[in-house]
Order: sequence, then structure tokens, then C-alpha cells
Amino acid sequence: MKIHSIIAGLATSLTLAASSAWAADGTVNFTGEIIDEACVVDIGTDATMTVDLGHISKSSFKASGDEAPETKFSLKLKSCPETVTTAKVKFDGANDATNSGLLALTQETGVAKGIGVTLRTADKAALGLDAVNDYSYTLSSTEENSLDFYAAYRSTSDTVVAGKANAVATFTVDYN
Repeated sequence: MKIHSIIAGLATSLTLAASSAWAADGTVNFTGEIIDEACVVDIGTDATMTVDLGHISKSSFKASGDEAPETKFSLKLKSCPETVTTAKVKFDGANDATNSGLLALTQETGVAKGIGVTLRTADKAALGLDAVNDYSYTLSSTEENSLDFYAAYRSTSDTVVAGKANAVATFTVDYN
């Protein structure tokens, strides 16, 4: 019986010693809300939109960081509940290997090289990927809301190789 008591005491001591090794340095509280209703996203069949960035000559890109002309595109939100007055948008997609702030081109046969796609908000501020941006769009419950963005090709190398230049992003609307 004494041996069992000694073993139990040792196990308790080891457990307490291990728990003190995992001391907390702070606390993180996660807050938010799941809302009943959201706006209706109206961007096309199957909630898919195609933005044509055009056919750009590789000679337009003389050095890394050069950009093609921007193309404006809009996400349409309608039938917004009165309780939802603003929104921010998060774009997700494959990050370019050279510049993680750019959307990578879809890897397919004959893909261009040295190019990524940059996204911008309505005020043309850089819009990174995989994070809710700071730009807030005002929403109306009585009108169609147009959330404007811009996209453009940006070179990631001093040498650009011609080819297909397609990219894919998904988006999430964060209502405030």
C-alpha cells in the first residue's frame, strides 16, 4: 500500500511540475457575431465574375514592379439588412512566390513568367491577400451597393516571359 501512495505522490508532483512549465503569458479573447442575414452578392452566374485584364505586351514591363493599366471591377451587394451599414472585403488566393502581396498566376501549360496580379481598393490603395483590408464600404439597405476595386498585372522580375496570365481569387465580405 505504501508503494502505491509513493507512486501516486510522484505522479501528482510530476503533473504539477509539468503544468507550471506551461504558464500563460497572456490571454486572447476572440469576439464577433454571426448575423442572421447578409447582403445578396450579385456578381454573376454561380457567384463567379470574370475580370478581363487585357492582352499586354511583355515589352510593357521593363523592370520588376512595372504595372499594366488598371482594370476596374465591382462587387455588387443588394438587399442588405438595415442593421448592416458597412463592409470590408478579404481576397484570398495563391500568393505570388516572389511578391506575396500579389496574386499568383494559375499554374497551367504555357503560363507567363515574372508576372503577378495586384489588387487595389476603390481609392486605389494596395490591397493585400489573405487579410481583411482597412477600406470600408458604406452600404445601403434600399439600393444596390457597388464595391469598386482595381486589378492590374505587375512584373515580379526584370524579365517577363509571354504566356497565359490567368489568376483566381475568392472573396469574403466582412459586415460591420
